[in-house]
Parts: sequence; structure tokens; C-alpha cells
Amino acid sequence: MSLCLASLLKPLRPTTYFLILSATVASAQSFDPTLSESDNANLSSSASHIAERIREANLVDRKPSVLVIDFFRGSTGTSSKLGTMLADQFSASLAQSSIDFTVMSREMLKVYFTKELTTAEDLQSTEACLYLGRQLGATGVVIGSIYLENNQIAVRIHLEGFGPPKKSGDLFRSFDEFTRIGATEELKAMLFQRGPSYFHTPQDIPDEPGVLRGGADGASMPTCIYCPDPQYSDEARKAKIKGSLQVSVVVTPDGKAASIYVLKGAPLGLTAQAIKAIQTWQFRPAQKDGKPVAVRVPIEVSFWLF
Repeated sequence: MSLCLASLLKPLRPTTYFLILSATVASAQSFDPTLSESDNANLSSSASHIAERIREANLVDRKPSVLVIDFFRGSTGTSSKLGTMLADQFSASLAQSSIDFTVMSREMLKVYFTKELTTAEDLQSTEACLYLGRQLGATGVVIGSIYLENNQIAVRIHLEGFGPPKKSGDLFRSFDEFTRIGATEELKAMLFQRGPSYFHTPQDIPDEPGVLRGGADGASMPTCIYCPDPQYSDEARKAKIKGSLQVSVVVTPDGKAASIYVLKGAPLGLTAQAIKAIQTWQFRPAQKDGKPVAVRVPIEVSFWLF
């Protein structure tokens, strides 16, 4: 395993950090139903088939539970407004078909994204989706992919985390269910619009008297002297999580860092690992008029498994 660390400007070493959680993200709002009666019937039929597969799975320890992850456009990790809407509606349909299992509320997923300042786009593998689902208490997860095909929207629904069925012959080589919905202009537009974002921006950071902007306000940029890479959390390594997170940090005149604000987090403990590493970093402070000054700068930390 190796890590790639990239700073948007030059890095810092913090003593405290804060997660900005107060803002309400407009793009995370729910969508009004836009599917036709036949499209809803197709989704309901697929939900019934998935429900039957869950009931057939060989689960003896406890009543199984399932969490529906956002449906992705094409490959895992590519979000869309349509995918979020379809996942919401599929989850509701699956709950109506549940008898011997529990369908977890998708609000739990949205609360997690809001708290961790991350999105479904950070779940770029089936393993990542399953590990997050199980962290939230699910036995398994439903993952969908959607794409245009012959002027229709094809929907592939995948069930992950449930064992082989009780019937010994068929080992459930495929947990996939396929359906289609009509590709109206509205739905096609939603397919290519990004799904909800739970990030924050530098404008959300309160004013800080005496703190300048690195590389602006007449101040230079701080320079990293000691910046070790963050370590992967065990969960993120097993889930093969990759991606980046963004923080904003004040580098003090004595080369230390304070007031770390997380703007974009990463799932499965990676944000905490990044903060832990940043808190050990040391810098040559920024200067203005030949004197060291406090500056706020953005940092991006990238995680990659090779």
C-alpha cells in the first residue's frame, strides 16, 4: 500500500479542528416523483424479485437488513439526481415487499454523508458500498447502475452481502435484476446532473481577525518541513477506498497549524486518519513584510492503494 499526498497550496500542522455541519445543502433535497405508472410498476416488480432473493439467502444468525445505496450512472461512484431518486423509490418499494427482513431508511445514509462531509461518489467499488452499509448496521446492500440504451433508461440492480440461497443447487452466481424506464427529457436531464453534495466551501468558514490568506493579502505561502503521509484505516483499506479530502488550515507564525476545517471528507475513517497525520506536520511560516504571519490555506489529501 502507498499513499499519494497533494496539497492545493502548501501544508500545515494543526492543534484543533472543526467539522462544519450547520449548513443545509439545497442539492440534498428530495425529488418529486417523475416516473410514469408503468415505470413505477417495473421498479416495484424488480423490488419484489430482490426481496425474494433476500428471503432465499442462507442467513441464520439474525433477521437480515438491507440498505439501498444511491444508483450510479454507469460505473460505481458516478452520482446523478436520477440515481438518487430511483434509489429512494426502489427502497420504498422494497420496504413494501419485506416480510422476513428489514429495509433500512435511506435517511441514515444521508445523515452519514452530512456528518462525514462525503457523498456516494466516494463509494467507488462494490466493497466500499458493502463496508459502509455494514458500518451502518446493514447485512447487505442494494447497488444500482443506470444508463441510456435504445432511448430507454436501463437499470441494473445488484444485491451484495447476502450468502448463497437455501436451495443447494443454485449458488446465486448473479444477484442482478434488470428493468427499464422511459427516457423522458426530464429523466435524461436528471441522469446527467450530479447527485446531492454535502460538502462545504471556504465561504462557510467564519471571519478570523488577524488571519491572512496564503499567497494573497501580501502574504507568502507557508512551506512544509515535516509532512508524513496519513495512514489508511483498516475499514478503508479492506473496502479499497480511494479518493481525496479537502481541509482548510491556519498556519500560525510559529509554523504550527490550528483551526482545521473539513470542507470535503472521506468515508470509513479516512478523514480522522488525515487529521491525525496533519496534526504532526511542521512548517516554515508565511511572511509579510519580512515577518511571520498567520495564514489560512487549503490542503487536499489523496488516498490511493497500489
